[in-house]
Amino acid sequence: MLGKELDIGTVSGLSEPEAARRLSAEDFNELPSSRKRNILAIAFEVVREPMFLLLIAGGVIYLLLGDIQEAIMLLGFVFKGNTAPGLRLCI
Repeated sequence: MLGKELDIGTVSGLSEPEAARRLSAEDFNELPSSRKRNILAIAFEVVREPMFLLLIAGGVIYLLLGDIQEAIMLLGFVFKGNTAPGLRLCI
């Protein structure tokens, strides 16, 4: 086991000069901040989703086949349902 081979009590971290060198060479160890997206950008991302497009295509096929009830049911869930966490497309 690793615990037997490596005594955790004797392991030391980086020295101050080594930590300063790595910090200057690689910058801080943090994720880049995400920019705020407006509602149109979020809606555009949702509309580009393959599953969303597949459901819309299914609704259109129901309409073309004349099954209005199924088309309304499917498209109703697509547009009224929660299409993405925190985003509701209501038409």
